[in-house]
Amino acid sequence: MPTLADTAPTCVVRGLGFDALATALVRGRTTIFTLNMMHMRLLSRDPEFRESYRQATIVTLDSNLLNTCFLRRRMTVATGSDLVQHLAARAALRDRSVLVIGNVTAEEAGGVMPSRHLEVLRPPFGFIRDPAAVADVIDRVRALAPDVVFIAVGAPQSEMLALRLRRAGLAAPSILCCGAAFEFVLGKQSRSPVFLRRTGLEWAWRLASNPRRLAGRYASDAGFMLSILGPLTRLARSGALKVGGLQLQFRQEAGPAPKAGLGRGALGAG
Repeated sequence: MPTLADTAPTCVVRGLGFDALATALVRGRTTIFTLNMMHMRLLSRDPEFRESYRQATIVTLDSNLLNTCFLRRRMTVATGSDLVQHLAARAALRDRSVLVIGNVTAEEAGGVMPSRHLEVLRPPFGFIRDPAAVADVIDRVRALAPDVVFIAVGAPQSEMLALRLRRAGLAAPSILCCGAAFEFVLGKQSRSPVFLRRTGLEWAWRLASNPRRLAGRYASDAGFMLSILGPLTRLARSGALKVGGLQLQFRQEAGPAPKAGLGRGALGAG
């Protein structure tokens, strides 16, 4: 008789370099999510969040902690912040129209992401719980018809919005859910030193920088990590982890993972 692990829907977490991710975004019709510990906790409890992950075209690993402690540094880590910085530095979207959904101004977004046409949409706080606000965002995206959409409103809103955009028939634009990436690149938030990222301790830097906002989240993440510690300790051997009925399979692609534990092509700034 098949077990739940055998029959659970599967999401492949892929180790990909930034050039491959940039190519996929430029090609269109691509949805990219970046998996971290908070996302795994959300996957364990939120059916719509799990469905958004099932529908994503590419899921990359955005956790040096997970990579260093449980995957033995076998994966390429591609954080949303480093991917946005990579795209910006190489002007990869200069010939594409871009929409940024998040808490940045048009001037700020244009300073980060060179584009032949760039628009910014700033939805109200907590909009994902307001059907009218979500419908308005979808209508605006449809009217603007961008080539690439950056959703920078944080999880789980970003991933849920990506799912709802696709369900609304907006199949053509590429979508990258990138959290606070624009704020990091703009210097509104500071990233940890590179050596902390390499050892999986960037969370400690962020917690010290903003304890009021992050203490509760990181406590929840730590509790969740302890609750699945057994499967996590077997992750390097099995390459798979079941979270909330979703089977995550971790697969390194396009060559070996970098020994430093940072994503290949990471600029290391911030």
